[in-house]
Amino acid sequence: MREVEKVAVVACAGMDKALGSVARASVFRVVEVLRPEKTELICLPPALTGVTPHSEGVKRLPVIAVDGCAERCATKLVVKNGGKVRGRVLLPVSAQKHGLLPVAASNIGSNGEKLVERVADEIASIVDRLTKEGV
Repeated sequence: MREVEKVAVVACAGMDKALGSVARASVFRVVEVLRPEKTELICLPPALTGVTPHSEGVKRLPVIAVDGCAERCATKLVVKNGGKVRGRVLLPVSAQKHGLLPVAASNIGSNGEKLVERVADEIASIVDRLTKEGV
């Protein structure tokens, strides 16, 4: 096992989905506030079209996929593009676990904001586990 310094984090791209908005906001919270030194944000559309550093980051780093629905597009697209998913968060499961639902994609509301914090904490825990254990 080798030590991992950084983990790539990829969020759902479902722009019209409330849980997709929560997924993206949670990832931004982790990358910008909770674990900026241990994470790298990977944006799915540029990664899929081969734009570096996004396409290279998916292949170079262990990935945490944050999916907004049961379709699990983030997970599927990372794998399809040569990435290794080492952690996953599925928003419908997290929303049910925490008893919080966002209002809408364009305005997630106070429960959505609370869910963002909880999901961000889940992601941060996975980051900590992956960087501590190595891959």
